[in-house]
Amino acid sequence: MGTVASVPDTGPTTVAQRERAALADLFDEVGPDQPTLDEGWLTADLLHHLLIREERPDAAVAQFVGPLNFWAERVVDGYRKLPWAQRVDRWRQGPSGLSPARIGRIDAAMNTVEHFIHHEDVRRGVPGWTVRTLDPETGQAVLDAVRSRMSGLQLRKLGVGVQGRLPDRRTFQIRLGDPAVTLVGAPSELLLWISGRRTACEVEVEGSPAALEMVERASRR
Repeated sequence: MGTVASVPDTGPTTVAQRERAALADLFDEVGPDQPTLDEGWLTADLLHHLLIREERPDAAVAQFVGPLNFWAERVVDGYRKLPWAQRVDRWRQGPSGLSPARIGRIDAAMNTVEHFIHHEDVRRGVPGWTVRTLDPETGQAVLDAVRSRMSGLQLRKLGVGVQGRLPDRRTFQIRLGDPAVTLVGAPSELLLWISGRRTACEVEVEGSPAALEMVERASRR
């Protein structure tokens, strides 16, 4: 009887999977008590958010319904009883059971931006961070997210039009409006700025005094 050749484990193959693996490694490295860019959250809080989002949609909904907050807290308490390494590994393994994110395209749609931003939330949660050099596939995925309709929706409260300009001088429209500002930076930095991480990214905002004042006023709300 011939032997069956084993199929080598190629490891994470998509941007969402690679960002998950890198963030899991970082969770292992820094432990549960490091600050993140998510205001008030330590790394343990962020990991619990990711676990609930993936494993417990009931608790994810309960977090936003006042009378049901107790249920979300009960689920989090269950995670807290597990050793840190076990919590991290549980998330590292990826979606299981009936989760739609087990399907590659759905995982990419749900998690590419989510994992990238939260990876940076941990990387940049303490002083001394640097901007990562992204591989071409990740860089393109991040740029696609910046140019997506969702980015325009996230910026609607600014009350201004928004353009993006990359270091290579390419420009593109993010949100229509007048007056307008231009966000100047690498795709990763633009995505973090758009998502609200404005104190921990390298972005310059250009525009008329009136437009800049509108952005500043909206950012203080």
